[in-house]
Amino acid sequence: EGLQINGIGAKGAQHIGEGLQINKALTTLNLAWNSIHNQGAQHIGKALKSNMALTTLDLGGNEIGDESAQHIGEALKKNTVLTTLSIRNNELNDAAKEALKAAVCTEVDLQL
Repeated sequence: EGLQINGIGAKGAQHIGEGLQINKALTTLNLAWNSIHNQGAQHIGKALKSNMALTTLDLGGNEIGDESAQHIGEALKKNTVLTTLSIRNNELNDAAKEALKAAVCTEVDLQL
C-alpha cells in the first residue's frame, strides 16, 4: 500500500505494473515520489486497463509528462473501478490535464 519515496524508478514500476495486471486483492497503492518517470507511468497505465481491483492510486511527484498522462487516460477509459487518482506535482500541461479529466468518469476523484 505505502511504497512512496522508495526510489522504485521506471524498472520497478514495470514490475509493479506486471503484478497489477493479475492483481485481484490490492485496492490502494501509493507510488508517490518514486521517480518512475514516463516509462514507468506507461507500465502502470497498461496495468490499469485490466486491473479491476485497485480503487485508489497515487502517482504524485513522479516526473510524469504529457504523453504518459495520455496512456493513463486511455487506460482509465477501460477501468471502471478506480475511484481516486492523484497525479499531482508532475510535469503535465493544461491540455494533458484536460485529457485526463475527459477520460475519467464523473465518480473518479482526480487530483491534479
